Amino acid sequence: MKWTLPNQLTVARIGLAGAFFVLVGLYEYGAANMQWLLNTAFVVYVIAGITDILDGWIARRWNLTSAFGRIVDPFVDKVLVVGAFVMLTGSNFAFPTSQAVPDANLPAWLTGRMLSSVQAWMVVTILAREFVVSAVRGYSESQGIKFPANSVGKMKMALQSVAICTILFQLANCPDWTVLLYLKIALVWAAMIVTVLSGLIYVGKARALLGLSSER
Repeated sequence: MKWTLPNQLTVARIGLAGAFFVLVGLYEYGAANMQWLLNTAFVVYVIAGITDILDGWIARRWNLTSAFGRIVDPFVDKVLVVGAFVMLTGSNFAFPTSQAVPDANLPAWLTGRMLSSVQAWMVVTILAREFVVSAVRGYSESQGIKFPANSVGKMKMALQSVAICTILFQLANCPDWTVLLYLKIALVWAAMIVTVLSGLIYVGKARALLGLSSER
């Protein structure tokens, strides 16, 4: 590995992801002085996102691309985003039985009785999409067919990140603010819809590309 600035930023993002998981894992809704954990996790996630943008821009701007960056950078992105959704389905984000929460007034199918509004089936869907896309991309590129990310895939990543940040901010600072509560739920569901849509688009594109490959 060449120890270039983009690669340094990528490695730093691995550390930021670890710190993010620890902070979110220690959170307990309703416990005293817990808000700082989610606020700090929010800041860490934003910094990680900024490093993701910077390392790609710097690598392209100064021609510092490398095999390490092409492999590890998207891997770290997936670990951070998927890991965040996994952490947000933890037992520490389930509706507490000892106190009332604003989310309890909403239909169970909408929130899954989770403070984060992230449900287990959503995480399974996200993981399935990532596995399928990664497998298809790896196979197609091994056949000499380029399989770049499309605009819907980038929109998926952006929506997922915005949803994660909104969840953290809402729970830490405005748990009773109805507008932000509905925004949180809307973003989670929007991220899920775009995740499924992008997966279907990738599969359709892969079928066309691999079909062409098999005819050679």
